[in-house]
Amino acid sequence: MADTDVLARVKARLDGWEDVPSDAWLSEAARTLSDRVCLRAGVSALPPMAESIVVDATVKAVNRRFDEGIGSESEGQGGTMSVSFADDLLSEYDRELSALADMARADGTSLLPSVRFL
Repeated sequence: MADTDVLARVKARLDGWEDVPSDAWLSEAARTLSDRVCLRAGVSALPPMAESIVVDATVKAVNRRFDEGIGSESEGQGGTMSVSFADDLLSEYDRELSALADMARADGTSLLPSVRFL
């Protein structure tokens, strides 16, 4: 993955936003998400067509620093707040990641184990 390309795309989406994290934070978030996409798809390097998933998920990670991704929120006695967040930034991309994994299996570049029935 061209880290600078992904970072530039993330910054373009965040253009004009207040409280945008540092480039270092954005780069780390994008790298982590890229690694996770590669693991799920069973590839050693992020294909260019999967960069959009990383860009989208990185923007979601920025939003999650604030309120996006809240699964539930409640206020208890004494004014205590309880907030739970959805755990998986990539879950909404499962279909795309499965297709990417299938393409990697088809062209022989998949790192995922395969099962053969005899």
